Amino acid sequence: MEFILGTILLILMIAVGGIRGAKTFAAMYANIIVLIITVFLIACGVNAVAVTLIGCSVIGVVILFWINGVNIKTVTAFAAIATVLLLFAAVMLYIGSSSHIQGFADENTEEICWYSPDIGLDMRQVTLAMMLTGLIGAITDTAIAITSALYEVRENNPELSMSELFISGMNIGRDIIGTTTNTLLFAYIGEFMTLVIWFREYEYSFSEIINSKVFCQDFLQIVSSGAGCMTIIPVAALFMAYSLTHRKPRETDGETEQSSEEPSMTDSSAI
Repeated sequence: MEFILGTILLILMIAVGGIRGAKTFAAMYANIIVLIITVFLIACGVNAVAVTLIGCSVIGVVILFWINGVNIKTVTAFAAIATVLLLFAAVMLYIGSSSHIQGFADENTEEICWYSPDIGLDMRQVTLAMMLTGLIGAITDTAIAITSALYEVRENNPELSMSELFISGMNIGRDIIGTTTNTLLFAYIGEFMTLVIWFREYEYSFSEIINSKVFCQDFLQIVSSGAGCMTIIPVAALFMAYSLTHRKPRETDGETEQSSEEPSMTDSSAI
């Protein structure tokens, strides 16, 4: 069944997107392999935060450069993503440690009761790794949307200044905030519905729900992803406005145009 669904997805992506659709399909499976390697390294005891940041960087490279090529739009988007990831890694580490949401919740007891709890891993880092992994997918789409739109704005209005481009980027960001936030919300709400049914069946009170570790983990995941999407907008807009106004003359979409004028020899130098 999985093979059939995967084949249908591949056919649809090629039919709609052509070569780029096929590359997107290949990039999706490449990212799955990167995530598997990341989880394996974390399970082997490698620092979870460092491995996740590297894994997220590789995922960003695959999504941006493999599918869209190396150009000013993708390079600037990658720089914005790296900046937001490092910023949120520090913030999430503090929030995760102070809120004590690491590890398994009481609701997971039945699933892990037969396993040894001595796994030799810092669960705070594992929790942070989960939040960062969810964040990379959320901010990548927003970053490339901002940089691509600003590139087109600059191409049609080359006289715009850096501040005017930044304002345009913020206006574009405001237009996509609603759809991006709702996309994140409904992406998590499917899994959250099962948790709500659990709470209802076991007659959790409101105070027990909001203090439940599993609820706080999912809630912080949603909030951090939403905050990341809000943060990437001004960062990507600022980086792209700077890149467009400070790039070399005649540079277009990652390539530099060569002058078509050949140096001419003066007749006065002939003998």
